[in-house]
Amino acid sequence: MKTFGWICVVLGALSFIGAASAGHSVFGPVFWLALGIALVYYGNQKEKEKEEEKKKNEIASTPKPQQPVRVESKPVQVAEPVKQKSYWENYKDTNPNKAKEIEGLLSIDMSKLSDKDAKEKIQMLDRFSKSLNCSIHQMKITYLKEMEKFPARLIPQMIETTKKEMVNEVNMFHISEDNTCSALMIEWLKEQQQNAPKDESYWEAWARENPEKAKAMETLTKQNFAEMEDKDVKQTIDSFIRMAETNGLQDWSQIKDIFHKKFKDLTKELCEEEILVLLDHLISEEVQQTKAYPTNTITHYFKLWFEESLKEKESSTLTPEETFRKEYKGKLINKIGNNAFIPLFCEGYDSPIAHEIMYLMYQYLRNEELKAEAEKQGLWNKYMQIIVDETEKVIERYCHASLQECIEYYNFPDKKVVTRDRCPNCGSRRVTDDLDFGLECMDCGSTWNAPLGKRLYL
Repeated sequence: MKTFGWICVVLGALSFIGAASAGHSVFGPVFWLALGIALVYYGNQKEKEKEEEKKKNEIASTPKPQQPVRVESKPVQVAEPVKQKSYWENYKDTNPNKAKEIEGLLSIDMSKLSDKDAKEKIQMLDRFSKSLNCSIHQMKITYLKEMEKFPARLIPQMIETTKKEMVNEVNMFHISEDNTCSALMIEWLKEQQQNAPKDESYWEAWARENPEKAKAMETLTKQNFAEMEDKDVKQTIDSFIRMAETNGLQDWSQIKDIFHKKFKDLTKELCEEEILVLLDHLISEEVQQTKAYPTNTITHYFKLWFEESLKEKESSTLTPEETFRKEYKGKLINKIGNNAFIPLFCEGYDSPIAHEIMYLMYQYLRNEELKAEAEKQGLWNKYMQIIVDETEKVIERYCHASLQECIEYYNFPDKKVVTRDRCPNCGSRRVTDDLDFGLECMDCGSTWNAPLGKRLYL
């Protein structure tokens, strides 16, 4: 509108000047001039109104500054930090009934324990209750009820055993000793020991009625029967009773004298190693007959007394050669074991025991360290001969074969054994030796040849 108004003013003004100078009528130009001025005026008014309205809108949209709120000043108080709950407090919140049982069982203030100790004790009680198959509340009653099956005098021994188990428990679960099942068991066992009435053991009752025999048994066996279980004590006493009745003895202190007399005659027929093997065999027989434990047999004590006599004998001076022969022969006898009286070569020369004896012999013959030790003892020129001789003695005593047969069998297990001692055809040992015509069997008539001397195949 304002633009059109200015156009009318310009055109009106130019037309007015032209009409006035030419003497024409000026009514038309004046009309356009007046119209243009009116339009310009109204346009300016419109713009002014718009400008005012815009300012009003800007003022209205501008946020008014807030007046400061007057706050009454007070002393500042620092808020206390929130305290974190301990492991036991959290456990007590989630397991109130179980926590009450634990405190009642242990009789301690769990809240005073560290988180580590509280956790370890709770886990320990869970394990213990599962092993006893009962609730935590019933654990002590259940455990002590099981322990009542054993005599009260064994409680100290049970405590010592439990202390050893404590070490394993600590290493297994990586916990402190105070937080183990073993520590709790020891505590309960000590309480039971204090409250339990003193009971008389089988040994105490028997010794009270048989004081002289009891004294003889303690002297002979060097055992503390008061610390042994009733079952072991009874089996040992019964074994001594059988021994005394068999030999008509009233004075049990003479039992050892009877033993020495019998074994003095036995040593004339058997070597020391053979006697030890025989004693082991007798112990097994006594166990089968009496159902007693091996260490509760009278033969067991015979063996102990015999070993004592051997030690006393060894305390006397032996030459290095005698010592070496004794040690090696003992190894051979131990290798044979309970088969000492069974021929090694029967019907085909196929004994695994013979193989073991030969293995031991070659182990000694080929061992450089043993040879060096023999040289230190002055046996360097006898070492091989001692081993061969002692092996041959053992084989000749217990085996239905010669040393050469064992050697041949060991070195050539798949080859038929051919020696000068036995017929390779029928196995007879009735052999004639004719240097001109060889060997001949007196039973089947077979002839064969075999080299002289021992071949060790070293």
